[in-house]
Amino acid sequence: MKDNPTTTAQSRKASFKGRMMGRLAAVQALFQIEQTQSAASSVVLEFLDHRLKKMKPKVDSTFFSKLVEGAWRVHERSDEIITGALKPGWTLDRLESVTRAILRAALYEIIETQTPTPVIIDEYLNLTHAFFDDAEVAFVNGVLNTVAQKIRPSNLPKTNI
Repeated sequence: MKDNPTTTAQSRKASFKGRMMGRLAAVQALFQIEQTQSAASSVVLEFLDHRLKKMKPKVDSTFFSKLVEGAWRVHERSDEIITGALKPGWTLDRLESVTRAILRAALYEIIETQTPTPVIIDEYLNLTHAFFDDAEVAFVNGVLNTVAQKIRPSNLPKTNI
């Protein structure tokens, strides 16, 4: 039996939206972990039991859980990488907590997943737009491109300058 192309396209679109919402929820959870010093696992459970059930479109909860727990597990390493991409004299503490959460989640995906780098960067720039103005979006774009060039240089599109 052949798949219905419409159903398959709808399924892919729902999966894409579920991951997009998972990223948004992960940024919120990472922010909460940093602010409250709660364990990542307890924040993930709180989100799964209460917050994610109310979100529309539906969140890819497996992706969300893996992203939050993974990003927090490696956040010290990520923070070192992010700090290395900042201008001289800038520290990680100077960044907004939400910006740190966005960068940590994005960096985890760049390091630990097979998702194409341009897709990851684009997704997190869209998320940054939800919280900040264009200046912060440009800042996040600069940091993510800098770290991605070091971590996945062959996964970035070539630019003609």
